[in-house]
Amino acid sequence: MTTVILFRGRPGVGKTSVSNRLSERLRYPIIRKDDIYDVLAGTVDGHDNRNRLCYGILYQMLDTNASNGSSVILDFPFNRKEDMSALRQWLDSKRIVFKSVLCVCSDETIWAKRFEERKENPLPNQLITDFEQLKRHYGGDLTIVPVDGELVVDTIEPLERIVEKVMEYISAVPYS
Repeated sequence: MTTVILFRGRPGVGKTSVSNRLSERLRYPIIRKDDIYDVLAGTVDGHDNRNRLCYGILYQMLDTNASNGSSVILDFPFNRKEDMSALRQWLDSKRIVFKSVLCVCSDETIWAKRFEERKENPLPNQLITDFEQLKRHYGGDLTIVPVDGELVVDTIEPLERIVEKVMEYISAVPYS
C-alpha cells in the first residue's frame, strides 16, 4: 500500500533535518519542494509561478506512482488549511495512506539562529534569510494550526527523539 509521509511547517523549522533522518531510517525517497523550486528558479520567472509548478509536479509524481505501492516522504510546506484539505482528499481518492507531521520551533532564538546560518549561503528557494523578515512576511503570526490526526513535533527536541515519535506515529493505524 502506498504511503505518503508529509513534513510541513514554516521555513527554517527543521523539516529537512527530520525528513532526512527518517529517510535514512526507513529508506524511503524524499520529494522536496525546495529541490524542484531550485531547478525551476533558473528557467521560470516569478515566485508564484515556480510555486504553482512545484505543487503541480508533486501531484503528477504522486499520481504516476500511486498504484505501485511505493512509500514516499514529502518535505513541502503546505501551510494553508485549504491546501492540506485538497491534498488529503486527493490522496484519499487514490487510496493512499497519508501521515502528516507539522514541524514547529517553539524557541525563537534557535529558529533565528537557523536563519543566520541560512543567510551565509542561501539557495534560490530561500528568499527569506532573516528571522525578523520571516515574521514580517507572515504578519507576526508564525503559528500553523494542526489538522485532524496530524502529529506535531517541536524541533527544539533532540532529532533522534523526534524521529522516534514519528516512527510511532506512522506505525499506528492509518487515518485517511
